[in-house]
Amino acid sequence: MTRKVWPTVAWVAATVVAAAGIVTLAIGLATPVGFGWFAYQPLADATFTPTATGVFVSRATVTGVVLLTIGLVGLAFLVGLRAGPRFGSATRTAGGSGPEDPG
Repeated sequence: MTRKVWPTVAWVAATVVAAAGIVTLAIGLATPVGFGWFAYQPLADATFTPTATGVFVSRATVTGVVLLTIGLVGLAFLVGLRAGPRFGSATRTAGGSGPEDPG
């Protein structure tokens, strides 16, 4: 890849991963979580309700959170790459009496 193409590809890839994470997260949150036979209590009179200590999410929800996190970290990295040279050049002095010059 040429030097001018890779930043565009990186921005598009990070945006697509973040968008895929949002879509997967929305689908995972909209899908009810199913339990296997082990969650059935045939003789219990109590109804199970999750409390603050037990929240169940589907695999799609976890996958969506992971994809969204990876996409947002990628976008933050690219924003840092773009902003880094701009802020780094402002700290250097033209006279050569910067921190690297002891004299």
